[in-house]
Amino acid sequence: MKKIPVIFLLALTLQGCLPAVFVAGAATGVVIYDHRNAKTMVEDREITFRVQNKLDSDQELRSKAHLSVTTFNHIALLVGQAPTEELRNRAEAIVKSNSKVKMLYNEVTIEKPISNMALANDSWITTKVKTILTTVSGLNSSTLKVVTENKVVYLMGLTTRAQAELATEKTRTVAGVQKVVKLFEYLS
Repeated sequence: MKKIPVIFLLALTLQGCLPAVFVAGAATGVVIYDHRNAKTMVEDREITFRVQNKLDSDQELRSKAHLSVTTFNHIALLVGQAPTEELRNRAEAIVKSNSKVKMLYNEVTIEKPISNMALANDSWITTKVKTILTTVSGLNSSTLKVVTENKVVYLMGLTTRAQAELATEKTRTVAGVQKVVKLFEYLS
């Protein structure tokens, strides 16, 4: 009987109705701390979904570029590759068209899209970074978002300067990471 509520909560999370952080806490009995409120977490997921859908719906962008958007606290990170400045600017305009995006970091490089093998490697780097950050004593890694694109790791989150530096320094030690870009919002 106890499994039904957890499965129900998981199903709601997958549908975007509840923040994953709430479900993780409910399912495991552990509360993961995130400085964003529940409304902001849901809005971030909606922004990411809607913007990524618009990027993917643009036939020329989809066929010629590799683009991915992530949102944290209404700040969007756009990464990937586009063969021309025009396509990079078009992708930026799509992200900025979402009225809930308060800031955009456009990190799209002008080059041909990276290979599927490079994308898989980026996923592996992200996994390694997330894993190592969970082992750092004194670091609230659950407040951080990790995105890797072409061996560049972007760290986002609403955190203290000390936590940000700790996460950044540890991330730099992960094999395969060529560069770490800090996109943190700092708590007072």
